[in-house]
Amino acid sequence: MSGEKQSFMLLIAGFFGSLIALAKEPKNNMRDTILAISAGTSCAYFLTPLVFELLKIDATPNVQSGMAFLLGILGMRTVELLVQKIFPDSKSLSI
Repeated sequence: MSGEKQSFMLLIAGFFGSLIALAKEPKNNMRDTILAISAGTSCAYFLTPLVFELLKIDATPNVQSGMAFLLGILGMRTVELLVQKIFPDSKSLSI
């Protein structure tokens, strides 16, 4: 599979993972919704290859897409927790 198609699959899997995570915990406004989806999708896209590389796992594109989906779900909440930890007094920065 070409690298471009595989990258697109990671983006799509991360995007839908973010949407599912968002459905469980809806945001108050459009800005927060877009930031949350962007955070989850970005985590999936950038962390999936890193996870497989660090763990030295040679996986098929389908397995990588599955991991991207999970990272999309978890990534959105992880970024939100990190922002709250770094900026505990600021509610406007939470995703």
